[in-house]
Parts: sequence; structure tokens; C-alpha cells
Amino acid sequence: MILDRTRFGPAGYPIDAPKERAFSYLREVGLDAMEYQAVRAIPRSEDILAWVREESRRNDILLSLHAPYAINLCSDEKGGASARRIIDSAIAAAKMGALHVTFHPGYYGEMGKEEALRRAINQLKGIREELKALNLNIELGPETTGKPSQLGSLGEVLSMAEEVDDVSPTVDFAHIHAREGGIIRGREDYERLLSEIERRMGSLNGLVIHFTEVELAKSGTGERMHHELGSGYGPPYEPLADLMVEYGVEWVVISESPILERDSVKMRSIYREALRRLG
Repeated sequence: MILDRTRFGPAGYPIDAPKERAFSYLREVGLDAMEYQAVRAIPRSEDILAWVREESRRNDILLSLHAPYAINLCSDEKGGASARRIIDSAIAAAKMGALHVTFHPGYYGEMGKEEALRRAINQLKGIREELKALNLNIELGPETTGKPSQLGSLGEVLSMAEEVDDVSPTVDFAHIHAREGGIIRGREDYERLLSEIERRMGSLNGLVIHFTEVELAKSGTGERMHHELGSGYGPPYEPLADLMVEYGVEWVVISESPILERDSVKMRSIYREALRRLG
């Protein structure tokens, strides 16, 4: 028998419940994960952090945290402030009980891709040293990004994980699909990506995954906007759900759909149907 080892939840508080009932509502609809959105501001209120920790623990909701968008580890001018935002995000994550901090690594700007990656890796090494000094065991998750101008191809975030301790990429399949011009069309495309992740990470288990359908920019490369499951845009979810079951992965799958937990429920339902069909 194939076991259900994957958690599902939305990127942010659910849209169909008041914030004060967020975690109990996620549990009611069968979800067991949530990505706390600190993309505009890092939460600093001790009362709020303690409330999130207690409510998520009580309802068995596994938390990750998305750090501010205003991060660019490649920049000489903004790199220091960006590193500080990641550190502050990790401090907040620890206080709320989250174990993984997702962030967008930065932009190439005028520099070459190799130089941008080298700078980001050096910054991450410094961030990791400071977190160790603070006794914070928080996993850092550079996210695959959706625009060709951004540092964050699959290969680049895997390089960060290879070079820096306690770094595990946040794999956003919609972003990979968009930045590469719509490359994920079916099972074989997912198999190729998963094979690369497994080869370089040593295992597919323990990943934080983002998923939604995405509309490509008019140029045909890069993301324009997210769409709900079943909208007709790619990438397709069903082949991925089948592979999740066949590989027996232990993932946290976060819905970045505009309808958040509604599509999380759909993703979990499709995954569980694959468990019944393939198990």
C-alpha cells in the first residue's frame, strides 16, 4: 500500500474564513499546511507570532514562511539589507513554529548569470553563519523564479542548495514552466525535472512545492499572472500528482492559485484519487 505522506495548504490565510478561524478552518476542509505571507512586512508582534504558533500547532498545520519580495542577494547596494530581511524572516519563522523560509534570490541586472549566482551563494553563506550564531535551525528556500530577468532557474537554486548548508529550494513548477517558455506539458517533462532534483539533492523528499496554473507573458517567456486549477493554462497538475504517488514523496504542496485553499482542496483530492488508483 502506498502511504499518504504529503501535506497541502494555501499561500496565505484562507479566503473563505475569517483570520481568527484560519487554522481550524484549514483543518476542517482537510488541509494541513500553510505558507505565512510576509511578502510585504515581516511580523514582529510577539502576540501575533505566539498566536500563529499555538493555532497552527493545535490544528496540526505545518507552517512555512515567504520572506519579503524586496530581496536581491546579487546587488552590492541592496545585498546587505536583503540578507537582513532573510535573517529577520527566519527569526519570525522560528517564533511562529515555521521550519522553512522561501525567498526570491534576486536579479541578474547588468552582471552575468554566473556572477549573480556567486554573489547570492556568498550572501547565503553569511546568512547561514549568522543564523547558526543565533541557534536558529531554519531551512532556507531559494525559490525557482518566473521571469528570465530573475536569478532562480532550477539549476541555480540547486547550486545554492549544493553550496550552502541547510538550503533546500522551494520548487515552483509554474515559475519553471513560465520562465522556460511553457516547457511542462506532461509526465515526461516532470520526470526530467524530478530526476535532476533527485540527482543533485540526493532525494526528492522534504521539498516545499508551489503550484498553480500560469499565463505566460506576451513574449512567450516569463509569467504574466496566476490562474486557478482547470483554467486551461499550464502546467498540468494531474501528471505531477501521479508521480508524487509513484515516487512516494514527502512534500509540502502550497497552492499559489488565486483561490488559495479552494484549489488546495482540489489538489489534495486529485492526489488522493491517484493514491486510490495507483496504490
